[in-house]
Amino acid sequence: MTPFVLWLSRLSSFAATPAVWGVFFAGAVIYLIAEWRIRLLALLGQYFALGLLFAHLFDTRPELALLKTLVGWLVCGALFLSARTREEATRGALHFHWAADLPFRIITLTVMVLVAYLAAQRYPLPFLTADLSAACFLLLVLAVLFIGTDGDAGVAGLGVLNLLSGLDLFYSAWDPGLLVTGLMVIVTLLAGLAISYLTVAEVAE
Repeated sequence: MTPFVLWLSRLSSFAATPAVWGVFFAGAVIYLIAEWRIRLLALLGQYFALGLLFAHLFDTRPELALLKTLVGWLVCGALFLSARTREEATRGALHFHWAADLPFRIITLTVMVLVAYLAAQRYPLPFLTADLSAACFLLLVLAVLFIGTDGDAGVAGLGVLNLLSGLDLFYSAWDPGLLVTGLMVIVTLLAGLAISYLTVAEVAE
């Protein structure tokens, strides 16, 4: 093991718990704030936190963790372009605002995150450490919230991306080979392109 790989392995092990909190805070920002630029910045941060978790998972192959992060950021770039096109088509203005049903969302987010924490403690996933298992349950909960409580196709698409990230963590731990990694990268890219298209098509309709 090279010194760089050893250093990265120690860093990812130390940062695993903060990375789980990073996934949560990014998801909370996406769920509670309705401004699309802030949501995309939060998604960028979430993919960075996921990159740290993948680095902990691929402790001897950090290039795979870097690939996961870069693919996530590439998807964020595609979503940015589609959201910008949508804003220009609707002549929307940049302004910060919370979600309309903010009190309901805060209560729902708190309850669902508590459910994810208890599920991770009571039903730990095989092949995963406690931090990675908690991250998978948290991503699943965020996906349900994004898809189920917002009528915006873009936010529902972010829920799909969160679901894919959770599945990616689990299956990468189960089979850390190049086949699963490549398959999940392709699925994530295709999902990002589909979400970008639907975001623009929703305005055209």
